[in-house]
Amino acid sequence: MPLQLCYASTATREMQRKDLLELLTYARKRNAEDGITGLLLFHGKHFLQVLEGEADAVRSTFKRICQDERHEQIALLFEDLVSQRQYRDWSMGFQALDGNEWMEFPNEDGSEKDLRAMAETMGRARELLLYVRKQGLDPAKDVITPDMI
Repeated sequence: MPLQLCYASTATREMQRKDLLELLTYARKRNAEDGITGLLLFHGKHFLQVLEGEADAVRSTFKRICQDERHEQIALLFEDLVSQRQYRDWSMGFQALDGNEWMEFPNEDGSEKDLRAMAETMGRARELLLYVRKQGLDPAKDVITPDMI
């Protein structure tokens, strides 16, 4: 059974378009080599990512992310064995979220929070990731275009 792991992190610096393109290009290549699939969400300075695959490969990828100088305040949100991959078509799906796209997930009191705080405090990381997956991201695209960021 594949392992599914989700974490939230904060960027150590402002991520420009070229920074995100570089990160995605590397991640997609490496993930394809390692049999990892998943989805990366980005909002403001916050990342929310789910990784899926063989347990050792997923844990090795997460360890590498934890050592990456672009990430800080890394929080493991969940790590579970799943019966099948939910993101099997994506070496690394990606979506930069603006406020309108993720505000369907407001706080219980109706207030806004950043992506990381929302995922951590409300325990809705899986729900948010599946919502984005269902919104029509183009699966398994290795070409990154500016409109994807």
